Amino acid sequence: MIIGYARVSTEDQTNDTQIEQLKNLGCEKIFSENASGKDAERTELKSAMSYCREGDTLVVMKVDRLARNTVDALKIADKLKFKGVGLKCLDLGDTDINSDVGRVIYTVISAFAEMERKRILQRCNEGRARAKKEGKHLGRHRDTELHARIAELFNGDMSKAGIARELKVSRTTVVNSLKDQ
Repeated sequence: MIIGYARVSTEDQTNDTQIEQLKNLGCEKIFSENASGKDAERTELKSAMSYCREGDTLVVMKVDRLARNTVDALKIADKLKFKGVGLKCLDLGDTDINSDVGRVIYTVISAFAEMERKRILQRCNEGRARAKKEGKHLGRHRDTELHARIAELFNGDMSKAGIARELKVSRTTVVNSLKDQ
């Protein structure tokens, strides 16, 4: 059986293109999720690996959809190989990942995926540092209406826990709001 796995990192992205491509490749069952690739403990990836039986093939469009670091990529390949399951990453062409040469190619591509993830994080951190240096606001903007209402209720002798329940916010939000005043 040919089993597909599709992944995107964030909720505002869509798996539609990957799923369509996997269907066109003849995948009879497709597992898909919106989750970061930094962690190999993803629900649908685990489900896909558990679903696979000896003689099946797990197909992903690109190595970085499967794992974002070399160690995880190799662990996944080893678990599948131990079960007698093939692994096909379409960005590697028809390379048999379980062969010696295929393993080397898979490892190198996995290392590039890991490097790419580190470079993305580095660029994000540089951008945040630059924005902070330029005095730009980072994070969510203060909800002035909420904070005014918290102050109003607190000045009316309502407890912090009571305010939190009333406004359906955490007690920490109430405490931090009052601390800022």
